[in-house]
Amino acid sequence: MSFLGNITRRWPLSRLMFVVLVAVGIVPLALSSVLLMQQNRAIFETQERSYLTRAAETLSIELSSYLSSTRRQLQQLGGAVLAAPTEVEVESKLRAEWLSDYLEDFLISNPNVLALRVLSGQGNGPYIAPEDLSPAVRVAMDASFQAAIDAGGLHYRFVVAPETGEPLTVLAVPIFGAAGIPEVFVQAAVQLRPMETLFRQEGQGDAGVFLIQRDGDMLWWGAAEPDTVQSLASSRLVRDFVDSPLSMTQEYSIRSGGEEVQTLGRASPVPETGWGVIVQKPAAAAYTSVREMIGRTALSTGVLVGLAFILAGWLSRQFGRPIQRLSDGAAEMASGNFGSRLTGSDLGVELNELADNFNRMSGYVEEYVGQLQAAARVNRELFIGVLKAFTAAIDAKDPYTRGHSARVAQYSRSIALHMGLGREQQEQVWVGGVIHDVGKIGIEDRILRKGTTLSREEFEQMKLHTVIGAKIMSRIEQLHDVIPVIRSHHESLDGSGYPDGLIGDRIPMTVRIVTLADTLDAITTDRPYQRGCSAEEALTRIRELTGDRFAPDVVEGFFKAYEAGDIELEERPIEAPAPAPLDVSISH
Repeated sequence: MSFLGNITRRWPLSRLMFVVLVAVGIVPLALSSVLLMQQNRAIFETQERSYLTRAAETLSIELSSYLSSTRRQLQQLGGAVLAAPTEVEVESKLRAEWLSDYLEDFLISNPNVLALRVLSGQGNGPYIAPEDLSPAVRVAMDASFQAAIDAGGLHYRFVVAPETGEPLTVLAVPIFGAAGIPEVFVQAAVQLRPMETLFRQEGQGDAGVFLIQRDGDMLWWGAAEPDTVQSLASSRLVRDFVDSPLSMTQEYSIRSGGEEVQTLGRASPVPETGWGVIVQKPAAAAYTSVREMIGRTALSTGVLVGLAFILAGWLSRQFGRPIQRLSDGAAEMASGNFGSRLTGSDLGVELNELADNFNRMSGYVEEYVGQLQAAARVNRELFIGVLKAFTAAIDAKDPYTRGHSARVAQYSRSIALHMGLGREQQEQVWVGGVIHDVGKIGIEDRILRKGTTLSREEFEQMKLHTVIGAKIMSRIEQLHDVIPVIRSHHESLDGSGYPDGLIGDRIPMTVRIVTLADTLDAITTDRPYQRGCSAEEALTRIRELTGDRFAPDVVEGFFKAYEAGDIELEERPIEAPAPAPLDVSISH
């Protein structure tokens, strides 16, 4: 006889029932709760890291844009000085009376510029500044000018006014002449008041915002404590950023208020200056939602487990009692006591009560299943939220196509609906549309932000975003069915697409749908290198490409969705002469 058979033969029925109920009810409950906590923990931690990523990259992009705009204004000013026809020699132009008036007008129209001067290579030229300007600013301007002379190029210097504590940037911009050497240098001391306000807003609460030099020296730290600033300067995040100035997220330990604090930080480079923006938050504060989720889940699980234990014990006794009475009666009869009797009504009532108790157990199970279903819905909403946050990060990196992924996802789902595809496939093409361009994270900003048509070499690099995106998302099991959309949404039926040159039926249906939706948005929205076409032009173009680039059944589904009003295209007047056919091979 087996080991299990020996146990079931020797144990009382009530004990066996108790063990079975515990195994069936409590063990799955505990295991599912543990798995649910682990999954939710990963989702919450990913969300917090995504928040730091967005905050740091937004600040670095805003600061870089602000400074690059100022640099371009100064370049225009210097170009106007060199182009002035009144004098031939640079030194003579810099002594002209009109130049001081011109510089004063520039300061009036640009209130964030505190001081301004235009210098020759020998350091001669007019200087316009308020009388109460801090001497430290003038010293910084002299140092910046000398650094620009030594380097023969652009130079930025960060300075904090001692009197007010206001952060400023001093920059020296060389203006090159026909010989390709700097003829004059335009210098300005610029307030960072808009950026200071933005930094303080992002640094509210537990988060802290810092600005560092390319070599790791701290430039700006707001109201942070000195030991926090010193610890951050020597942290692994800053050291890694100095070695490789790329966007990165790390956990590290710093001293704050005399204590060691585990911290989550994100560093993001400022392309214009080479500085770095760091947004950090104590890990305890960053993962507060994780701890609260685990606590609530553990508490609810403990209550349910306790109730399940109590219920299992009660049910086993209730179920075993009438059987035990029958066994006792049979034992008495076996011992020769034939006067013992069991009434049928008594035994029937016990069994009916046992049935009622099982009905109550069913109620508990139904309630628990409902909780699991609700938790599954929450998990899905969190998953969709992470996808949308990822798309926002892509849009932030490629502002020319902002909103592109959301529109492609909506177009794709509408086409799938009118093709008669099931809800699961509609969901797949929607998710694929949302993240089809995720690989652009791995494409250089200079290519994504280029305002003109890409060169052949740049186009070859841009084509890699399909392979990069598929590789990034291949590790996420839930997105296994969407990987072909990310990799192959630039394939064509005739095999002229990329990256694999797939032909005909080798291209999955979901890919064909997203390909049409992607192309539709690319040709109907304005880009720096082309004007978006009208609805009529877009429809004509899609008809022309049917059979070569687009599958006929997908085109049919698109026109059904368009005629039903589920896909709306902007009506534009058709200009004459008609523009050249739009390039639908990429959505740069």
